[in-house]
Amino acid sequence: MDNILFGPAGYPTEARGNVKRVFQILRETGLNTLEYAAVHGLQTKEEKAKLIGELAKESGVSMSLHAAYYISLASRTPRVRETSKNRLVKALRFAPLMNVKRVVFHPGSLSGLTESEAHAVIKGALKSVWETAGEESSGAFLAPEIAGKLSGYGSVDQIIRLCQELEGCIPTIDWAHLYARSQGEINDKQSYLKILTEFEDELGELFVRNMHFHISGITFTEKGEVAHRPLGEDWGPDILPLIEVVREVGYTPTFISESTNPLQGALYAKFLFEELEKERK
Repeated sequence: MDNILFGPAGYPTEARGNVKRVFQILRETGLNTLEYAAVHGLQTKEEKAKLIGELAKESGVSMSLHAAYYISLASRTPRVRETSKNRLVKALRFAPLMNVKRVVFHPGSLSGLTESEAHAVIKGALKSVWETAGEESSGAFLAPEIAGKLSGYGSVDQIIRLCQELEGCIPTIDWAHLYARSQGEINDKQSYLKILTEFEDELGELFVRNMHFHISGITFTEKGEVAHRPLGEDWGPDILPLIEVVREVGYTPTFISESTNPLQGALYAKFLFEELEKERK
């Protein structure tokens, strides 16, 4: 279990904006990763970013960063495309300050383009981002995420293809989004293993060494995601079969909880893993 990481997306509400308290809470609860939420844009000053990085190192907390929700790399508006690229460039440049190893982001909607057209535009944008700031990232990856809405660019095949064709890209598997995209079908050991095997077959050790998962409950319609919900309650997906697969195969992913109470969700996932470990002993 030492190599498997559990943590919340964003600061625990109990910290009330006190960054030192954030890492104290993570230590107290036995959590060992944090996804910094820059979902409304990375507005942190360099001095604060350095403090976050120092506290993360001192606490043994692995860091990722979720870039702005409103990135749209295939937008029909050139200004929006350029702004989207600049947000990712800034995140890569801040990564070493914050000890961040992954910059998670949504590529955006298809914007009326065909899938192949959108892929070409998004690939070109990310290539430009990496050429601009990749060397400044100190080993941080761009981590495009599975999209929750069917209108978004971010199917399994699309994310795999981006990571195959672009330097500096690894996938983020959001299991709640995938559950919504599949209309609830990806929700048991067989379906979880099928997806993981597909990623491993196509991306090899790049994927296996850098597994990054988002977990949450979710509601959905025929168009995909509607809203995130708590883990372990009345909403799918059921993450217990996923954790069983992880244990049985020997994977060592990072689990980031994006449930409506991210800290509670991370602790729930960690609890499930620990209970399975007890059974094995």
